[in-house]
Amino acid sequence: MAVPARHWRSYGDDPLPTPAEALAAPLSAFPSWFLRMECERCGQDRYIHQVHMPPIWQDVTLERIVQRLSHDGCGGRAKVVELITAVAGSSQIVPRRIRLLG
Repeated sequence: MAVPARHWRSYGDDPLPTPAEALAAPLSAFPSWFLRMECERCGQDRYIHQVHMPPIWQDVTLERIVQRLSHDGCGGRAKVVELITAVAGSSQIVPRRIRLLG
């Protein structure tokens, strides 16, 4: 897996892409980011870390990944999907976020 020419680190203060740019980029363009999904059916949050995604998904665009997201517990579709740099409350640093859906 190669890092795309354009990628956004989870640290620093570089400008973030627009949601449209992020959706067109592959998952590997966001190393060490979390994908946060809020279920439309039960309202629970699900966090997926980029490094824990199977290698086959690393080169797939975020738009395709967002279309396929569902909550394992109840089968609900995604209501809100964001890319975030840290899980809320896990560190003192304010997480950076890009809202992809919702």
